[in-house]
Amino acid sequence: MKTSLILEDSLFREAKKEAERERKTLSEVISHWARLGRDVLKRKKAGGRPALKSVDLGGPASVDLNSRRDWIDTLE
Repeated sequence: MKTSLILEDSLFREAKKEAERERKTLSEVISHWARLGRDVLKRKKAGGRPALKSVDLGGPASVDLNSRRDWIDTLE
């Protein structure tokens, strides 16, 4: 579908740079970004958050990644 959009100058420049870097058209880049944004909004509306997975780095776990309180306590 062909349409017209008004974009912020900085967003346009960034999209144009990415299009050149990825060897894609500006339309492909903007469409991709729009799909990503749409998917994020759908997840937010659904209330779904991806579960964070812990990774064994060989030492004792000091923060429970599923506990916001642990994060805050650690950062303070």
